[in-house]
Amino acid sequence: MRTLRSLVATAAVAGALLGATATAEAATTTSWRIEYGASVTAGTISWTDGRSASVNGNVHAVSGYRETCVWGVNGGSTTEVACYGANPGKDHPFYHGLTIDKVGGVQLIHISFYDAYNHKLGQRGCTRNGCVVE
Repeated sequence: MRTLRSLVATAAVAGALLGATATAEAATTTSWRIEYGASVTAGTISWTDGRSASVNGNVHAVSGYRETCVWGVNGGSTTEVACYGANPGKDHPFYHGLTIDKVGGVQLIHISFYDAYNHKLGQRGCTRNGCVVE
């Protein structure tokens, strides 16, 4: 009987720990936005409960070519950098999926906004908890 109670208690603790992990990595959405004058890039990041995230956005260019680049990080692992551009007076919607095949998956997503001369106009670092200016 003591062994049975011990097994039940161990199973309960393991279940609680697994439940806590699932809650910490629950699917969620984070909004992001970078403005430079009248030009703007903005969108959302959909974080999965696994190793992936996807960035949905739009590049709106007003006075010159603008480009948005996104990439994901987990420790020393990085996804490829993907860039999407728009010419003046145009919008360019985009979607990019990011996956890091490592425990925790994509933990941080960098989003950068550039002009035609590769000058950085702004950058955000985004996690499941939100985005900050970098």
